[in-house]
Amino acid sequence: MIYAAEYCYDEKNVPVWPAMAVNYTSKTQFLFRINKGVLDVTEHNGLNEFTPENKRRIPFRNMIYIGDGLTDVPCMKLVKVNGGHSIAVYQNETKKAGHMIKQGRVDFIAPADYSKNSKMEQLVFKIFDSIKAEDELVRQHLEDEEFSKTNN
Repeated sequence: MIYAAEYCYDEKNVPVWPAMAVNYTSKTQFLFRINKGVLDVTEHNGLNEFTPENKRRIPFRNMIYIGDGLTDVPCMKLVKVNGGHSIAVYQNETKKAGHMIKQGRVDFIAPADYSKNSKMEQLVFKIFDSIKAEDELVRQHLEDEEFSKTNN
């Protein structure tokens, strides 16, 4: 799921004005909205209520956050520390991305090249494989927990 902004459209369905911009301070809120499945921006109760990890719509461990600047650092770190994966992309400036990985703020760095067989594509597919394997292990664990409850 990608969430960046909403726009107002004119009668020809052309975007004319941002209806809602997602800035660096609200990005983390949207990660929790995605995590809990509370996508209505007017719904605050569901967002702020406690939800057990196994009841969340999109666990952080299944998220990949790709960011290109310092305003993405809080989200990249949030996703990373909650078991997800964060990638800092760069075009010409590798220094910032290098600092982010050295400081433990991101898992990976890659050029902002999204073409076939690029480092980014290969990295994302490896992360998908990792997410799939982890998801299968979590499901097996939950099944084993249920089995132990009914067979004791």
